[in-house]
Amino acid sequence: MATFIMLPDGVTGTNEWKNPSHGTCAAGNVDNDNGDTDYCYETTSGHEITFAMADPSVAESAISSIQSVKITMSTKYTATSGFATRIISSMTGTGISNGSNTHFSLANNTYATTHGALEAYATGTTNWTYTNLEDLKIKLDKYTNTVTRTSVRVSYLYVTVVYVPAGYGNSVMGVDSGDIASVNGVATANISKVNGV
Repeated sequence: MATFIMLPDGVTGTNEWKNPSHGTCAAGNVDNDNGDTDYCYETTSGHEITFAMADPSVAESAISSIQSVKITMSTKYTATSGFATRIISSMTGTGISNGSNTHFSLANNTYATTHGALEAYATGTTNWTYTNLEDLKIKLDKYTNTVTRTSVRVSYLYVTVVYVPAGYGNSVMGVDSGDIASVNGVATANISKVNGV
């Protein structure tokens, strides 16, 4: 198995979250794990934002199958005591509907990393496809109001994709990925004999 991450590269639909300057939140506010240097925040329950994720960094031809997709974020609740607050995250996009995750942010004014579930299917029992990943969006909903003059912040948001790499696909050689070891020991001068070219 192998992994890669996908970062936000845009915002789509309703955007009720704010950036550190109290303007409109953008993808660039949450694409780097830099704490209070840059982040998006919200105080009101029910306010939402949806991030469009960048296309996969691994080519479709290099992926045999997609095993799971997981949301991860670094969050902070600026209250120093009291109850935790929550962010509800969900994956959306063409052919994607697999429920939501609750991310708790403790009232201790410290950033913590929270993870969503490992989603093995894009929807129901339908396996993930590369097209799903190309259209992946992450929606965040602020859940429960925060205490006066406090907010919940997200400084970093990404998804981790676990996949099975594609095997060696050279159609001239016709060698299965499980048989590569028996070809690897061939001297360069003898490669043409193995290739059959």
